[in-house]
Amino acid sequence: MDQQESIRQRPWTEEELKAAGFQYYWRQKQIVLARELPPNEAPKTIKAPWATLVADAGEIICYSPSYEARPTLDDYDHWPVRREIFEADYAPWDEPDRTTTPAEMHLLRQGCKPYYKRAGVWARRLTKPTYVHSLESTEPVLYPPGAWLLIGSQGEPWATDDQSFRSRYIVPAK
Repeated sequence: MDQQESIRQRPWTEEELKAAGFQYYWRQKQIVLARELPPNEAPKTIKAPWATLVADAGEIICYSPSYEARPTLDDYDHWPVRREIFEADYAPWDEPDRTTTPAEMHLLRQGCKPYYKRAGVWARRLTKPTYVHSLESTEPVLYPPGAWLLIGSQGEPWATDDQSFRSRYIVPAK
């Protein structure tokens, strides 16, 4: 398979997704701290396990807080989300009585605000190496068998490892 055969953003129908082996998975409700990349800031490069992602000014950077505060924002698990997708898929955190962790306090002091992802995804486990061109990657990336291929609410593809997928989405026991 060459990079021209990569999976890219497009309008998928539910029938197409099901025929291609995708199932719908709901997102677990987890706090995500997010901030807009300021308009005057240079594009931000994020090294993910399999890909290099780029966020432009005005896009949203989401952080998954650990319990302990980390030295810098880049030390947290983080990813970029296009503004229009963030606005469609995320909602302000709505449980005011929860205890804030040291990591969350650190991220809040850095200008982040609490949200959760309310949208689920279509996903399937890859059985062969597959090129995926996400909105944030500069070129198609080859993902290995065992990774999860996800299709978001606006037809945007991305991939993640099994542990990350299972920690974020509700996967029924078989």
